[in-house]
Amino acid sequence: MFAAPDYASTQGGSIVAGEAVGQGSRADVRLRAHTLLCLQGFRGEGYSPSFIDNLARIHRDLIEHPEQWVEVVDAPDTVCGACPHLATAGCSLRGDGFEESMKTQDQHVLRLLGLQAGIRVRWSEILERIRTAITGDSLPGICGQCRWLPLGYCRDGIERLRAASSATPAGLIPAQDLRRGRLESS
Repeated sequence: MFAAPDYASTQGGSIVAGEAVGQGSRADVRLRAHTLLCLQGFRGEGYSPSFIDNLARIHRDLIEHPEQWVEVVDAPDTVCGACPHLATAGCSLRGDGFEESMKTQDQHVLRLLGLQAGIRVRWSEILERIRTAITGDSLPGICGQCRWLPLGYCRDGIERLRAASSATPAGLIPAQDLRRGRLESS
């Protein structure tokens, strides 16, 4: 099972904007690039109760602390740590080898947002990048066959963010409005 990383000892990284994660630096949360988009549509549903609780906590923290540092990655992250589909080789949602398609999706999102894996960026800057680079109409080309896409949650979240005058945590569904539910594997 994936354990939450020790950010104080994270080495390496590269910079496009923000700060590289390196010796002595700390990111408050480590998120896959595609998860940055998923968070826009999170409504309190997920793959298991522990997954939902973990994602709800992260979601709430980002709303309450928009200046929080995020390490953006293209590998299993803090959200994945509570997912029942996390295997030694990474995401196994659709079987062995699925991690590679998640990594490809992460790299696509990184390109769209003008970031590189390992970068440390404030959540408020990530929101601004999403607001200016991603539309609800672009999600099918980014998210492919994601089982959540047809529900329209992410599209609604992206459009809500884009409608904001500036990137604020108001783009996310307020924590008190989250539903409790899960989507079974298929």
